[in-house]
Amino acid sequence: MINAPIVELVNAVCEFPDVRPIPPLTFNVTRGEFVCLHGPTGSGKSLALRLVAGLMTPTSGKVLVAGELINDFTPRQRLWLRRTMGIMIQGGLLLEDRTVLENVMLPAIAADESFHEAKKRALAALERCGILPLAPLLPAKLSAGEKQQACLARAVVNHPVLILADEPAANLDVDNAQKLMDLLADFSRYGVAVIVASHLELSPSSVPCRPIQLGLGDVR
Repeated sequence: MINAPIVELVNAVCEFPDVRPIPPLTFNVTRGEFVCLHGPTGSGKSLALRLVAGLMTPTSGKVLVAGELINDFTPRQRLWLRRTMGIMIQGGLLLEDRTVLENVMLPAIAADESFHEAKKRALAALERCGILPLAPLLPAKLSAGEKQQACLARAVVNHPVLILADEPAANLDVDNAQKLMDLLADFSRYGVAVIVASHLELSPSSVPCRPIQLGLGDVR
C-alpha cells in the first residue's frame, strides 16, 4: 500500500510500579518521513523509540513495524528487527579504545558481515556523514559534534529503513545541532524514515519535518 505506515503505535502503554503512568502513545510514521517527537520529561519520547526498537513491550496497545505487530516477537525476532534500523541512543558512546572506523564497523560485524564488507560499509557511512578523514582517529580526538556524526555513521552502516535518534543534539551547540539534523534529513530524502526524540525545537532545513507533541493524548 502506498504511504502505508512503516511505524504505528496504537494506544501503547507501559506501566511501571510506583511510576506515574505515561499517557497512551498513538502515532504513525510513513517511509521517508521525518518526524520529531516533542514533549516534557516523562511524556514518553524515549519510551516511544524503545517500543519501536523492540527494546520494551507495551503493557497494552499495539506496536507495528512495517505492518507487523511486534508485541509478541521473540528475542531473536527483535534482534533481526533492530538490524533493519539505525539507532542513536541518548548519550550514545563510542568505544574509546577503538578508532572511529572500528566503532562504525561494529554493527556490520555484529550482523555477520565479513571484515572486508564491514570496513567497506563503514568507510561509505563515514563519507556520507562528512567525516571520512576522521576514520583513523580515536574518539578522544573528536569534538562533540564529530562524535555525534560518528554515532550517526555507526547507526546507518547497515543501510537501515528507519533511523531512531534519541536526543541526538542534546549536548551540541546550535550550529552543530542543525548540522546533525540536516545530515539526518539527507537519509530521509532517500526514503529512510527518521524519528527524532528531542526537547529542542529543531527541524531540518532541506525536508519537511512533522512535529508530534506527546503527552496530549492521541496524535496522528
